[in-house]
Amino acid sequence: MIADLYPEVLATFLLFVGLWMISSRVQWNRSSVRAVVALMFVLLNARYIWWRFQATLIPLSADLEALWTWGFAVVELGATLVMTWHFLVLVKISDRTQEADRAEAALRAREEVKGVDILIPTYNEPEEILRRTIAAASKVDYPDFGVWVLDDGNRAWLRDFCASAGVSYLVRPDRKGFKAGNINHALGKTRRPLVCVVDADFALEPHFLWRTVGLLDDPRIGIVQTPQIFNNPDAIQYNLKGEKAWTEAQCMFTDVMQSGRDTWDNAFCYGTGFVIKRECLELTGGIPEVSIAEDLQTSYALLEHGYKTRFLNEKLSSGFATQNIGDFVRQRARWCIGTLQCFFVEGGVLRAKRISVLDRMFFLDPVLYHFSTLWTFFLLLAPAIYWWIGIAPFHSDLGHLLVVFAPRVLLSIFGLYWLSNRKTLPFVSDLGRVVGIFQLVHAIIRVLMNPFRQTFTTTNKKLDSDKVQIHWHLMRWHLGLLMLTLSGMAFSYFGPHGGSFFMKKDVGLMISLTVYVVWLLFFSCLVCVQRPIPNGLLNTVSAVRTGSIRETIRVLFGRMFQRA
Repeated sequence: MIADLYPEVLATFLLFVGLWMISSRVQWNRSSVRAVVALMFVLLNARYIWWRFQATLIPLSADLEALWTWGFAVVELGATLVMTWHFLVLVKISDRTQEADRAEAALRAREEVKGVDILIPTYNEPEEILRRTIAAASKVDYPDFGVWVLDDGNRAWLRDFCASAGVSYLVRPDRKGFKAGNINHALGKTRRPLVCVVDADFALEPHFLWRTVGLLDDPRIGIVQTPQIFNNPDAIQYNLKGEKAWTEAQCMFTDVMQSGRDTWDNAFCYGTGFVIKRECLELTGGIPEVSIAEDLQTSYALLEHGYKTRFLNEKLSSGFATQNIGDFVRQRARWCIGTLQCFFVEGGVLRAKRISVLDRMFFLDPVLYHFSTLWTFFLLLAPAIYWWIGIAPFHSDLGHLLVVFAPRVLLSIFGLYWLSNRKTLPFVSDLGRVVGIFQLVHAIIRVLMNPFRQTFTTTNKKLDSDKVQIHWHLMRWHLGLLMLTLSGMAFSYFGPHGGSFFMKKDVGLMISLTVYVVWLLFFSCLVCVQRPIPNGLLNTVSAVRTGSIRETIRVLFGRMFQRA
């Protein structure tokens, strides 16, 4: 079959070599260039989906092989559609800087400005981090603002510190509604027409309000959201020593995807570094408390009343990413649960009223993204199932893999790499989901069984640790699956039927897939080895905002042999 398809294989190879050679000279910020890449991906994906369902599946039945291959194809289809949607969203990236310049100039020219209440919800953050946040909020350059610390931890030292710092301190009798409930309690105690919410580990830049408040003069805008910028590497960067090689896990979303969504007036609030009109909160009855993804739901609750979220992609605050891998996984599981709740709750994806079809599709996007975790889970299981049971996820000869499968994979890797301004890198971008895959799948099952019985867990931002810690509760699952996969492959090769190893059906596909999965599982195990943080988050090394494939390869190979 390879001989029959050789011209197409050669043409595909030459096409991607040519694209790679000219990629460094292409102006990737131009919408026309981005549209061409997105169109290529759409066409390749359409071709791939047609091929998968027309040529690689057996008839559907109650047979184990049929159920596995069709189940695999369905979850792959979902993930493929999500990826295709993301390519389309990234065709045009918004830039609101000039708009913010004009709005700031008009705001500064006024004799009076709208007042802002800066709310800092907190529960268990370390004292040093909170002091930094409160000090920065107190020094904001703006004529009329007040700082309110909303303490769900009811800490005496924080009450005393707020009194000495001249900021208001609020505590409530219970923790009903968690963060959303804390903010809603404060709304009844404050009065200014605008509200700014800042997480307890984020420090505002002095000009934050000048840059954001003026954009709210547009009667259509209810929220102005700014990006989350972290001063330190996240747990995956830190434990693999990749802070100078690739970006932290949220950089792609906060720097690029939000700007793409903003082009379509569908950026959304994500909990910190935003300013909202109080009148909007009065319309919605405050911050929604039915989902633990209160930020996402707030944006779409406002859409029902005709208010949009504007995204200003400027560094106007900075915070701390968690460097502890256990907390990293718990945080991602919480985001997963909260986002999936938006599929079921009143005012969620299915039950929202008075929003357009396009708005509903954008609302559905993060929900489907988290559901596509199942595709990653199936992918990790596939090699072990093949080597032990003999069932491949789909059937194909090597020629069609090179002609249909490989181009689509290459374009998804390198297309996203360039469209994201080198913030999505091959392999390492998958680790953020893989390292917590078992917890994420458990979270999905929990939501499907009972979407309304979930709890909010805060992210612990520990200042320092002086010992290596192995997170066995995370590693054991990856290590077990890694051993199962490798032992199955070894048994297939050295076992009683090992002589026909390379003659097995789909063996070429599964060897390639096994190599990829083994690498993912191996590095997930390495990530579970928590490095010490001797100097604490406040003194940690900074991380890059754009990545490098060459440097990533160097770091990963070095980390394998403890040289990085």
